[in-house]
Amino acid sequence: MTNNINEIFETKMAELAAAQSELDSWYEYDARRPDGSGAQDQRHEARGESLRHKVFTLTQEVSQLQGQLC
Repeated sequence: MTNNINEIFETKMAELAAAQSELDSWYEYDARRPDGSGAQDQRHEARGESLRHKVFTLTQEVSQLQGQLC
């Protein structure tokens, strides 16, 4: 069982690292992107919100798995 949890933990850690990297790139782009149309701005903001939610969710999952490993 512990091996399975370790595998899931490693997978979630990799997913979290990738999501965090993607969010960091979004923030970097957001800081220098020119304003677009209202629709473009909405899509951009929706993407950022989606990435923030993904990072939050994965962080919670990783924390929960860490608790099971201790």
